[in-house]
Amino acid sequence: MAETPKTKGSRGRDVLSRLGVTVVALIAILACLDVVLRVAAPASGIFRATIDVQSPTALYAKLEEFRKFDGLKVAVLGDSLIFGRAMRDKGDAAWQAHTLSNQLQNWLAEKHPGQKILVANFGMNGTLPTDLENLVRIVLPSKPDAIVFDLSLRSFSRDFDREGETRTRLWLDTLSVDANGTYSTGKDGGITRWSHDALANWWFLYRSRDYLQALWFDGSPFNFLVGLRDAADKWLQGSTGATSDDLGDVVLLMRARARYEKIDLAPDNPQRQALDRILRRVSEAKQPTLIFYATENPKVLPDLLPKQKFAELQAQLVQIISPQPPERVYVGPLATLPASEFVDHVHLDKAGYAQLSAELGPRLDAMIGRR
Repeated sequence: MAETPKTKGSRGRDVLSRLGVTVVALIAILACLDVVLRVAAPASGIFRATIDVQSPTALYAKLEEFRKFDGLKVAVLGDSLIFGRAMRDKGDAAWQAHTLSNQLQNWLAEKHPGQKILVANFGMNGTLPTDLENLVRIVLPSKPDAIVFDLSLRSFSRDFDREGETRTRLWLDTLSVDANGTYSTGKDGGITRWSHDALANWWFLYRSRDYLQALWFDGSPFNFLVGLRDAADKWLQGSTGATSDDLGDVVLLMRARARYEKIDLAPDNPQRQALDRILRRVSEAKQPTLIFYATENPKVLPDLLPKQKFAELQAQLVQIISPQPPERVYVGPLATLPASEFVDHVHLDKAGYAQLSAELGPRLDAMIGRR
């Protein structure tokens, strides 16, 4: 007897059924992967690595590791000096182990053997006081035992009070993470923003994607490929690469000089106003805060600012910060750092960070000890 051919309706139901099974299986696989990652990734310590934070979810992934840490925890905030990647750009392949945050971690670990300690690096290239203001706001609910951040006179250049130049990361304005770890990027934006926030809060893999890309690909797969291309070009050029690096340093110094010429700590400077708000916020929160000045290379400093002008600006900065030990401590320019420990006009090498850590460590330790 001939088999009755399937109707279009039954074939359609079969297709939908198979599609449904596939979707359910995919969801189950992703759910299992998410559970495994939730356990394995934090246990591996991968979220303690230093990355170039370029998105709110990348910051959130790092901040959640910090928030959940059960022990003494210090948040180190700031610009490229805190980030530390200038060491890598000058040939230090192990640069992550030599950053200020890692050096302070080692210093405190030696001082307190057996104590669980986390010194987290939240440094971001180009950070201004207006960005730092948001970072302090975002980090405070995680209840750090201490906050450390750097300041530089360059940040108070009038170049950074022009429209479009007052911030380096606008997404920090609306980002918030409460004491329970709930992530939000603001109320505006409709369904797109709502779905993004929901996925970041509940889907670990989605939350971690930008962080892992930054860690493994230096920002993104595209950036990784560009880096490989540049490395190949430099290798093919041979010694020409050194000349290119020297030229880059000259350009960097010229740009820095132009910035320093426009430094102004007047009350109407938006960067000065942001610093004032930071100081008020940490005072109101009774948050122990260690502030230090990002010291310039002593060999280059005379080319950036006259000695008298530098001293006057430093005095103004101290007056603004108004150190209030023990909760607010300020460490001014370190005259003990020699030019040999700088990789350019402001960034340090491994030895420079070690010396900086030795200067800041005792003050940080005393601050934590009062908690």
